[in-house]
Amino acid sequence: MFDQQLITILHVDDNETNRYAVNRMLRRAGFNVIEAVTGEAALHLVDQAKPDLIILDVRLPGIDGFEVCRQLKANATTAFIPVLHLSASFIESRDKAQGLDSGADGYLAQPVEPIELIATIRALLRIRRAEESALTLAQEWQSTFDAMNDGVCLLNQEGRIMRCNSAMTRLLSKPFSELISCLHQELMPSTLGSVEATPFTRVQQTRQRESQEVQCGRRWFSVTVDPIFQDGGTFIGAVYVLADITDRKQAEEALRVSEERFRLLLENVTDYAIFFLDTQARIIRWSLGAERIFGYQEPEILGKPSSIIFIPEDLQIGADKEELETAVAEDRAENERWHIRKDGSWFWASGIVTPLRDEAGQLRGFSKIMRDFTERKRAEDERNQLLAREQEARAAAEAANRLKDEFLATLSHELRSPLNAMLGWTRLLNSRQFDEATTARALQTIERSAKSQAQLVEDLLDVSRIIQGKLRLNTRPVELVSVIESAIETVRPATEAKEISLQCVLDPATGSVAGDFDRLQQVVWTLVSNAIKFTPKGGQVQVRLERVNSHVEIIVRDSGKGIDPEFVPYVFERFRQADSSSTRVYSGLGLGLAIVRHLVELHGGTVRAHSEGEGKGATFTVKLPLIPVRVKRHLDGHVHPTVAGVPFDNSPTLNGVRVLIVDDEVDSREFLVTALEQCEAKVFAFASASEALEALARLKPDVLVSDIAMPLEDGYSLIRKVRQLSAEQGGQIPAIALTAYARAEDRMKALASGFQRHIPKPVEPAELATAVASLTRAQYSSS
Repeated sequence: MFDQQLITILHVDDNETNRYAVNRMLRRAGFNVIEAVTGEAALHLVDQAKPDLIILDVRLPGIDGFEVCRQLKANATTAFIPVLHLSASFIESRDKAQGLDSGADGYLAQPVEPIELIATIRALLRIRRAEESALTLAQEWQSTFDAMNDGVCLLNQEGRIMRCNSAMTRLLSKPFSELISCLHQELMPSTLGSVEATPFTRVQQTRQRESQEVQCGRRWFSVTVDPIFQDGGTFIGAVYVLADITDRKQAEEALRVSEERFRLLLENVTDYAIFFLDTQARIIRWSLGAERIFGYQEPEILGKPSSIIFIPEDLQIGADKEELETAVAEDRAENERWHIRKDGSWFWASGIVTPLRDEAGQLRGFSKIMRDFTERKRAEDERNQLLAREQEARAAAEAANRLKDEFLATLSHELRSPLNAMLGWTRLLNSRQFDEATTARALQTIERSAKSQAQLVEDLLDVSRIIQGKLRLNTRPVELVSVIESAIETVRPATEAKEISLQCVLDPATGSVAGDFDRLQQVVWTLVSNAIKFTPKGGQVQVRLERVNSHVEIIVRDSGKGIDPEFVPYVFERFRQADSSSTRVYSGLGLGLAIVRHLVELHGGTVRAHSEGEGKGATFTVKLPLIPVRVKRHLDGHVHPTVAGVPFDNSPTLNGVRVLIVDDEVDSREFLVTALEQCEAKVFAFASASEALEALARLKPDVLVSDIAMPLEDGYSLIRKVRQLSAEQGGQIPAIALTAYARAEDRMKALASGFQRHIPKPVEPAELATAVASLTRAQYSSS
């Protein structure tokens, strides 16, 4: 039911009596009534009052009721208002038919009973409400219908379009008027028109949904047809849905092309291993590059865990799981490490792992791309090794340079200290008179300092010979007891001065070794001298000689300063000293032990050092092989005569021997003159080669003593010019090369140039006098 108080009825009648009577009935029934006398007035009120129902008389002045009704129904804004004709004049059946044909919704003749009028009005209002509801539903359905993106239309059983939505008109670019009543094949005649079994024809056979995808020009459409049946199952039509799937088709084609490209990538990129894992890290896709690099074929690797390519060391630390966890957390995991092939070989590879997620962000698996960089890794390792070796070499060179600087500083100190004493005492002796005891002490100091410098030079020469591999041994059977006793006798004054207890435990039955007596004595003397040097006053030094199987051992043990364990490995290296600072307590060049090691190794033995630490003494052990039988004396190389150690008082007499001396250094020249004159020789001294050459024929000396290094013209040039002279001019004179150049090649060069003797500086006076005497006797013997 509806609220009658809210219903407005327009009553149009030019008869006032009839109008009053009808209006009274309507108001009593609860309707709101407005009145109009003419048709024109009624049309005007309709636009203003918007009545819910119109009661319209037929006979009206001006425009009659039939015409008014036609105009109302022709107007879209008023066509829905129910119109009831109420006439007292036109009551025939033909009048009623005319009124209903003109659009009226009802027709009553007057007089009319109130109950009939009210019932008719209410019936017309119900019909209006029903139509409005149906129209609203239709509009809502149409709105929904039109809101669809897909084209939808309703087909009858013949396949003609009865209704369609606006999307269909947009898809086909046709208005509703062209679509209504046309056959479904005519929608896309270029495609469906030539198809015998369309989805609409198939749906009548299958009685279920049918679909088909068709291409129309550059566009793709999906046609879906759902059948409609009556309650009895009779086919009466279908719902026809047309969807534009061009974007989907293009996406599918793009995906197909992408997958094809990716397939080609997997099959043709052999320099990279490309494979895919599921969320459980199992291999689900394997490229040809992966087959080439790892050696696994795809069928045998699918389903295997990715850990199969990791080396055992990485698996122990969980590197395979860590890699995937990093990829999930950071959307990428990149590293370089060793991997393992099917055949067990290792290779170095760079790998990138990327997580694969769907549109919702859900993890679906992983992709991994790897490349074999083994050759690059090897090249890098070689470069790093070269760099490390270069750095080590540089460090060694820097250390050697540092040692050289330290050595030169030490050498300067060791040379200047005795020179200071020598020069100082010499100046004092020349400037004042001392008593006999002081003079003797000064001369002893000068001699001791000179011998110290001579020993330094000898050590340097030994090192030079060692470096050049030119140190020679005078090998013969040697009894080590004699060697040790001779060395100990040399150092015994030093032990007594420091009140050191020197204990010798020598096994006389140790046997002989093949060696150089003097060099072995040098070894023992160096070890015992060092032991005494580094042992404090009142300490102990022990020297042992014992046989151990097929070799003998010389053990020198002291209770002295000891050696820092970190320095023990370097104790036999040249120029190395545990303390090379300017505040060091002990002097020396750091050459003695290096010479000892080389000499021992030349004898086929070994030497080692041991110390428990500083303040705990040190032990040096020399191990030499024994000889099972006596061997003949073998001289390895020529050994020139030496009279080292001959006292000055035992020098030979050179009475009447004429000696020509050539030396550019005044001090050295005067020393040579004095030394030979003390032996009663007649000495002529000159400062240059040219002066000596000019005086040679005039003075007719018996022996020529010449320095080598001289300004303008050296000793080599002098002797060559002398040898070019005739015998009468002195071309056959015996000659001695006296020089600071003391290497073996210097000696050979001097002899090859024409000298008969090569004597290195510094020279003992007795040695020089003996050499002169020897050459003089040889000359007289030959003549």
